[in-house]
Amino acid sequence: MKLFLKLFLNLLRAILVLAIVLFSLATLLGGSYIQTLLLLIMATAILWWPAKIKARWSKGVYAATRIIFIIILFVSNIIFFRPDPKSSIYISEEYRTQLMEIYDSQLSSWPTSTESFYIQSKYGEVHVLACGSEDDPPLVMVHAASMGAHSWAENLEPLEGHYRIYAIDNIGEGNRSQLTDVLQYPNSEKEIADHLALVLDELGIQSCPLFGASNGGFIVQCFAYYYPERAESLALFGPMGLTKLTGGSIVMLSIATMYPTQFIRNWVTKWALGEDDYVRNAYGEWFECILKGTIPSVAHPVPMTSEQKEEMKLPVLLFLGTNDPIVGDAYKARDAGKVYPNIRIEILESGHLVAVEKFQRVNEVVAEFLGI
Repeated sequence: MKLFLKLFLNLLRAILVLAIVLFSLATLLGGSYIQTLLLLIMATAILWWPAKIKARWSKGVYAATRIIFIIILFVSNIIFFRPDPKSSIYISEEYRTQLMEIYDSQLSSWPTSTESFYIQSKYGEVHVLACGSEDDPPLVMVHAASMGAHSWAENLEPLEGHYRIYAIDNIGEGNRSQLTDVLQYPNSEKEIADHLALVLDELGIQSCPLFGASNGGFIVQCFAYYYPERAESLALFGPMGLTKLTGGSIVMLSIATMYPTQFIRNWVTKWALGEDDYVRNAYGEWFECILKGTIPSVAHPVPMTSEQKEEMKLPVLLFLGTNDPIVGDAYKARDAGKVYPNIRIEILESGHLVAVEKFQRVNEVVAEFLGI
């Protein structure tokens, strides 16, 4: 029993030391060299303590001095290396400028008549791209996390001539929308739904079909639940809010944040965007700039409950990718989607950005779904 306890404690100590060493590496990459040194000293103190203390004093003193020293180092880290309050979602103004330049360049894929304007909300300015005749019925699109309104370019073709398209930049992410206070943003399902309702009010939209990709899918599902009379239909593309965020997603995004090396960014970009050359060429530069230069202020998506989905009677079109590392297993996600009373599900051989990677097939099915 004692041997087992000793092995267990040694394992816990090794895990703790490994965690501290990995965190010290993150502080080193962030340029906080004194913090790195303190953390490495802490890891050393956990692994080893001078034997001469034990030889000179009692076993209790030996253990007490070690614990006190570790506590001093830990408290010093908390007191002297407390991060400054977050004041922007951008790490620097240079990254913001670079991101906006990429955004503008990618608008070349949109119709030349595309309009760009802002709506004031309680959280700040919401940027909207609009194209199509104002005489046509409205359709609203909410983009995937870490993308932007411009990323719907591949899916405009079947809609033009039939709808007035409004693509919204989700506030709190790296795009043209701007939070007034980065610590104040829609932070619950109801707040997310209310915010989108306000935007639609300002656009003069009473009801319309809604498209949502990834986190945008979570947003439009929230809206459809709390404002059922205003959502005519949903088209969801690898949506959050259908299944739990995979453990791999959490780990990968954490790694990208803590270890901002080019190798890590390339690895995470490949993981998130997939292997498709078209997707990587179209949005790889944008996504990498998002990883390098932003710390989003957005709510984490949570799965809609079966009861919530059962209440939503509207037509739903769901696209899932077989190689989507963020939504996870497409067939488990399909089973979660089947709870919607009126749903059509398409599973395509694709990564997470299924609306981009398989835009030709997606556009065909969307046109059929909308009856255009």
